[in-house]
Amino acid sequence: MYAIGLGENKEEVLKAYEKLKEEGIEVELIENPKLLIDKLIDGEIGGAVRGSLPSSKVIPYLRENVGKFYRASILKNPFTKGIFLLSPVGIDDISEDKNERINDKIKIIEFASNFLKNHNLEPRVAVLSGGRLGDLGRNKEVDETIYEAEEIVKHFRGKIDIIHEGILIEEYLKEGYNIIVAIDGVTGNIIFRCLGLVCKIPGYGAVILSDKNINFIDTSRNANWERYYNAVKFLAGGEFE
Repeated sequence: MYAIGLGENKEEVLKAYEKLKEEGIEVELIENPKLLIDKLIDGEIGGAVRGSLPSSKVIPYLRENVGKFYRASILKNPFTKGIFLLSPVGIDDISEDKNERINDKIKIIEFASNFLKNHNLEPRVAVLSGGRLGDLGRNKEVDETIYEAEEIVKHFRGKIDIIHEGILIEEYLKEGYNIIVAIDGVTGNIIFRCLGLVCKIPGYGAVILSDKNINFIDTSRNANWERYYNAVKFLAGGEFE
């Protein structure tokens, strides 16, 4: 049994629910954010999808129960047709403090790499910054993102396949990098909305990256039915289609 949160955008959630029911997958619709998480934590359901419930009600309560975690959106790469992880995508996923933010991104890369390995995919990491490398010196804030990205790459150099070539997300995807590390949660959220909600690139929602095994997928309340459907199918089968 799985559960989907039912808030705003009910019509799209119900479409996913009906499609899953046709395929024999048992799904419960839950309108109370706390009940959704309680049932997940208590083991009453095998996995939960946020559905169209508000993030501000679900995510803080989930953190109260399981501790710190990060979110990584799973999206189809439009160039390679494989999948890639985009993280962070939550506005409160990583710290505003520089040193803590770097540590958060290091943990994201470690957790995301393990996630891909568990699905028989070799992690290839691309770290985003705010401009091309040749833009260094033009803008102080952009410079800081470049220095930060270089520090992260230095931490992993020789251990994993990791690259930083500035803001060029399109080149990273063309080259098949499957972990894209955004500058921060706001930037990641905007990238997801542009790719997933505007350009309609298929996806599975955002998985939880943590040292705990949490069968929860975060989804936008503005998503179409296919994202809710894909999220439950992934929880049920653990495979990408």
